Amino acid sequence: MPDSPLSGALEFAKMLAAGGLRLDPVDSAPSIEDLRRLAKRRLPTMAFDIIDGASNHEITLEANVRDLREVRFRPRWLTDISHIDVSTTADGIALDRPYVMGPLGLQRMIGGEGELGAVRAAGRAGIPFTISTASNWTMEELAEQATGPLWYQLYMYKSEQIVTNLIERAQGIGAEVLVVTVDVPLNGKRYRDHRNGMSIPPKVTPQNAVEAIRHLNWTRAIMRPPAIGFRNLKDQIQGDNAVSHQEFVAKHLANLTLTWENIQEVRRQWDGPLYLKGILTPEDALRARNVGADGIYVSNHGGRQLDSTPSTIRALPMIVDAVGEDLTVVFDGGVRTGDDIAKALAVGADLVSIGRAWGYGNAAAGEKGVDRVLDILDGELELAMGQLGATSIAALDRGFVEYPEAWHGTGVHREPETGAVATSATTKGATA
Repeated sequence: MPDSPLSGALEFAKMLAAGGLRLDPVDSAPSIEDLRRLAKRRLPTMAFDIIDGASNHEITLEANVRDLREVRFRPRWLTDISHIDVSTTADGIALDRPYVMGPLGLQRMIGGEGELGAVRAAGRAGIPFTISTASNWTMEELAEQATGPLWYQLYMYKSEQIVTNLIERAQGIGAEVLVVTVDVPLNGKRYRDHRNGMSIPPKVTPQNAVEAIRHLNWTRAIMRPPAIGFRNLKDQIQGDNAVSHQEFVAKHLANLTLTWENIQEVRRQWDGPLYLKGILTPEDALRARNVGADGIYVSNHGGRQLDSTPSTIRALPMIVDAVGEDLTVVFDGGVRTGDDIAKALAVGADLVSIGRAWGYGNAAAGEKGVDRVLDILDGELELAMGQLGATSIAALDRGFVEYPEAWHGTGVHREPETGAVATSATTKGATA
C-alpha cells in the first residue's frame, strides 16, 4: 500500500526536528541583502559598521541605493535571447564580465582571512580584484593567492617616496590598472565609527569587550596573526600599536596640497591604464582626461567621505555625455543587484565596480560568501539582460532605461582651471 501524503509530511517533519535537513544560509541566500543580514548577525557592531556605515548622516549612502531604484527598465520583447554574452573589453583588457571587485580595506577586521579569500574567489570567477592600499595583507601576499587579473588602488600620500614605492610594487606584482583615489583630501567623519570607538588595530573599550565576548568566533579570528594594520605600509609605520597606525594615517594621508599636477607625475611613472576614482562632475572628468587618465570612476567613496554629494547614478549621465568615448567610465556606488549593474551599463558606464556587496559576503562567510555574491550577481545580470532583450553588453543602451531628464544637468557649472578644456555636456539617448 503506497504511503499517504500525510505519512510523507510526518517523515519530513521528523527530519526537520532531528536536524536531518538543513539549508546552508549562505548557499541558499537569494540576495546580497540576505548576506548583509548574515554579516550583521556574525559581527560585532564595530566591525559591521566598517562595511555598512558611511559619513555623517549617511545621506549619500542612502541616495546611492535609492536613486538606482528610481531607474526603470524598458524591455524589448520577442528578441532571440538564446545566447547572452556578458564579456566586454576596457582599454584593451578582455573581461569575462562587465564588473570588477572594488577596493575594500580593513577586511581582517571582519575576521578570518580578510582579503585573501576574496582574491581567490575573484580569480575563480575571472574578475579583476582591486587591491586596496589599506588592505590588511600586502599586495605581494595577495598576488601570491591570485589566479586572475589584479588592479591596484592608490592613495596619494604626502610623501612622494611612499607613493613611488607603492607604484613600483604595483608594477612588480603585474597589476593591470592603477586606480588613484582622489576624493580623500581629508578623511571623512563617520559617526558610527566615533560611537564605536573604532581604531586600527581595535582598542579595548568596555563596549567592545562585551561585543567581543558575544562574538567569540570573530574574536578568535582577528586575534590570529598577522596583526590588523595597513600592511602595505608596514615598512613606513614605526611600531605596532594603535596610536602609531592612526598617527601615520593622520600625518601622511591628509594631503592638503594635492592637485592635478600630482596626477601628471603619477602618469609619468605608470605606463599602464590609469583611472581616477572619485569623479562626480563633468568638469573633473574632463580634467582627468587632460592630465592623461585613461578612465574614471564615477564614485563618491560609497558615501564615506563628503556627505550630501550626488548619488553616483545621478551624476553618471552628465559625465558620460561630457567625455563621450574619450575615457573608460567605471560606475561605483550603491550596487546590490545584477539589475543595478545592468542599469549603470545602460545609462552609459563601461564597467561597474562592486564594493560593499562583496564585503557583505566576505563578512557573512569569508571566501564562500564572496563566491555566493558573485554567483548572485552573475545570475541576476544575465536574467535582467534576458528579460530586457539585450544579448550583449554593447547592446545595453539608454533605450532600455528611464530616468529623470534632470540627471543630464546643464553643462559645466564653474570656470575651468588654467589648461583645462571647457565644454558643455550634451544630452544623448532617450530618457524620460
